[in-house]
Amino acid sequence: MKRFVLVIALLILSTPFAFGNIDKVFIIPFSHLDIGFTKTQEEVSQEYVQMMDSLLQMMDTFPNFCFTIETFWQLEQWLETSPEPRKIQRLIQYIKEGRVELAGAYASMHTGFMNKLSLSETFNSSIKFSKENNFAITTVLMNDVPGYVQDLPDTLSENNIPYFMSGINDKYAQVLQLPGSVDVFYWEGPNHGKTLTWITKASYMEGLTFKSISSIESYVERLEEEGYPYDAIAILVAADNRGLEPGLVSYLNLTENPASSELQIEFSTPSKFFKHMEEKYKDVIPVYKGDWSGFWEIVKTGGPYSSSLIRWSQEILQGLTYSNMISTEDPLYHIAMKNILLYCEHTAAPGAGWPGNYTLKQTSTFNETVTGYALTAYNSVQELIQKMVPNEAQSNKIYVLNLGNSEQQTLVRFWLDNWDPNIDVLLEFDGREYIAYPFALAFSDPWNQVNNGYEVYMKLPKGLSEITIKGIINDKQTKTTANSIIENAFYRITVKPDGTFDIFDKSLETWVAVNVGKFEHAYTNSMQIREEEHPVVASYTLCENSQQKIMKVMLDNSPIIELDITLPVNEKKILFSYFIDQTKIPYIPYEDHSINYFLRVPVNSCGKFVYKGPDSIVKNPYEFPALRPDQIAVGDVFALESDALTVTMATRQAFMVGFDSTTNSFDFLLLKHYDETATKDLGITRLENVEPGSPDVLAFSFFFTTSKKIDMEGAENFMKPPITLNRINAK
Repeated sequence: MKRFVLVIALLILSTPFAFGNIDKVFIIPFSHLDIGFTKTQEEVSQEYVQMMDSLLQMMDTFPNFCFTIETFWQLEQWLETSPEPRKIQRLIQYIKEGRVELAGAYASMHTGFMNKLSLSETFNSSIKFSKENNFAITTVLMNDVPGYVQDLPDTLSENNIPYFMSGINDKYAQVLQLPGSVDVFYWEGPNHGKTLTWITKASYMEGLTFKSISSIESYVERLEEEGYPYDAIAILVAADNRGLEPGLVSYLNLTENPASSELQIEFSTPSKFFKHMEEKYKDVIPVYKGDWSGFWEIVKTGGPYSSSLIRWSQEILQGLTYSNMISTEDPLYHIAMKNILLYCEHTAAPGAGWPGNYTLKQTSTFNETVTGYALTAYNSVQELIQKMVPNEAQSNKIYVLNLGNSEQQTLVRFWLDNWDPNIDVLLEFDGREYIAYPFALAFSDPWNQVNNGYEVYMKLPKGLSEITIKGIINDKQTKTTANSIIENAFYRITVKPDGTFDIFDKSLETWVAVNVGKFEHAYTNSMQIREEEHPVVASYTLCENSQQKIMKVMLDNSPIIELDITLPVNEKKILFSYFIDQTKIPYIPYEDHSINYFLRVPVNSCGKFVYKGPDSIVKNPYEFPALRPDQIAVGDVFALESDALTVTMATRQAFMVGFDSTTNSFDFLLLKHYDETATKDLGITRLENVEPGSPDVLAFSFFFTTSKKIDMEGAENFMKPPITLNRINAK
């Protein structure tokens, strides 16, 4: 008998899902925020001011109605109009009573595009507002986006937010490989932070289809047949920027026309639902780990210029903040971070817009606004940096900010007025003398802000350093030749007539990469059909000095117009950049929607593809039960890792990267280019200047090395090159 009882007990413990029928339904009304999409950003802002005013009236009119403010941005628009204090206090009172909930995110974000700082700051505004008004933020809602980074649970845990809810875009329902139409689980981050998570595959708009209690009963029966194991569900009721309407219509349908039902249907908030689930099922809810981002960050490749500004800005701002070199109370910090968050919001991507949603003018306004976020963030970070120049700066000193690694050499570039390519500059730092050599860049980017100047490799401590100019050397030591081979003690690189190149590792005595630089393009309406680009080498130029060798390869017959390869003399790493002339991209009719440019980097080794997100390395891209896209949004570093050999790469401007096992190559999506849009006033028409202020020629720069382990230090210095703060007069 004891053995029988033990078996029964074990069966009960091993079957955590047998809890009976669903008898409680939490209806959760809110308005889903798209900062744009339905109207321009400013027009959407005005709609949310009106929504917040109306919300206070509706809460008085319908005493059993509950509402969730999905994002802080929605509340912020209202607060910026300086509403009467009594109105703010009424809202706070509703929040404390549990009838209104303020969710914790600034907006629904492309988390794969963010870094640790910006991801954490996503929740700061809500938390600050809640502390000022003596209530707690307990839930984050992010909707529409079909996937999030593995660092999100840790970030929520660090901010003491226990719950996460998402209605993913239903067109991506198949992305989630979880067992049901809806799922509740604990999502655990790499640092063991956990968040109780609710996901519905039917999207945040699922509740619009339930117009009667009988329709909800049918839905509940279906979930029970699927094997849903708990006694309660949540139903999200929202639409894009539709304010209170969806929730109120649902409320009237389901409460003003009562019907006999065994279901307890309650208009509620996310936190009430989560508390119910946690109280009853905390010990049996399953735990999942891993990353499932990457499906929607791809839209930001439509803004290759603005996205590069944001990638640089958030990385530098993080370095300054975590080094305690700036105050997060500085107004410039707030301006920069707010615009970074606005750019990382899931609607913010320059492009053609949704067909028929915008007039041509609205499309242009939307794109100008998104690009403006990037420019404002970039300029604000630059102003923060310039404030670090000493008040009494010495005329013979170069002031250099280094946020990279201090254990390896890094390339310092600086200005001299009256630049002369025929002279070198003698420098002194930390008791040693260095020679800086002249350089000239035809094209600049956020990581290379000096077009004509001088450069030198040296080790720098983190923070601000003073380098002394000792004098000018008239004996030019740079040699220039025409050659298709570039090599140092570690690598030999051969560039071929089609612009691709092969990499020979001298210590391994093997070709570690062959045919690097295969370019392809595909139209967005047929992304799986790629066609090769066929650039042709027009000329080779090899420049070398005692510190490095640089090969410039000019290309014809393609929008890819130049390849630059740099080999430092004393370090095992390769830096290479491609330059794409947007004016040479063929005109793309709307029937093809847009064109996408890809770069392949084949490698001659096997291993596991790993990549860095905002704060951690994703060691297993398939750990979370979800499909993965061809390219995943990476923070900076990624690698093909094995015990025998690891290939480490880092990328500045490009951020969508995958590994194609059929060709054994890293596969980059560099940019998406538009020429036409479908407007509601002019139909299909030409779209001018998707990214106002963008240069014609865009740079895409990469770091490459081979070693036993991932070279995080080398990649860090590549991603955070020193920044020179002042311009020096050569006299």
